[in-house]
Amino acid sequence: MKVIVYGNGKSRQKWNVNEKFDDVTTWGCNAIFRDVKVDNLVSVDYAMQHKIYESGYAHKNKCWFADWNIIPEYFSGFDTIRAENSSVVIENEKNNRSGCVINGKENEPEKGLYITWVDNDDMVENIEYPKEWSAGTTATHLACQQGAKEIYLIGFDLNDDPINNVYEREYNLSYKYGYRKDWESELKTTIKEYKDVNFVWAINSRTSYYFNDDNLTYDTYDNIRRNICR
Repeated sequence: MKVIVYGNGKSRQKWNVNEKFDDVTTWGCNAIFRDVKVDNLVSVDYAMQHKIYESGYAHKNKCWFADWNIIPEYFSGFDTIRAENSSVVIENEKNNRSGCVINGKENEPEKGLYITWVDNDDMVENIEYPKEWSAGTTATHLACQQGAKEIYLIGFDLNDDPINNVYEREYNLSYKYGYRKDWESELKTTIKEYKDVNFVWAINSRTSYYFNDDNLTYDTYDNIRRNICR
């Protein structure tokens, strides 16, 4: 099975994410849902998960969310949670929904506490493993779990650009981040774990520095497209 995993690094702008390929499964991350419907959308960011769900995307498209554990409506702690976090609670309409997901980080309260009321017929899967990885590396690992044999990594930049994300405005980033060492570690772990999977990484300014595995090659965007179309 051929797979494209879309990261959100700026090099991805060289690629048309709306182009369709026969017999190719697509995985994407976070705000890519604004631009295209991928076969599998991965988000490990609680705010983004809430946005994706509220948009209605998760009712018609397969999604994989972190810590997506359903709490029944009769849970006795709702009033306490709302009272203790009144300034940071972000909650959608309950309507006739009978369960919700509550997510937030105690050490980052300024980012909000999200109460997402959910429907029984949505298409969201909870990510069992890996935990606390970045979205792109999580998507890559999940693709391997689902049986991928050939994975094309598009927009995986590992770049020192302070904000190397095509959706930087979507996140309204007030802090600066770019290349993170854990992205490198997570990808290395996946590539080494799945030795029977062939990984092809779209060349950008940084990729060739750290990875020399036998099941990994580097190629240009144009060559990758030609190979996928064969």
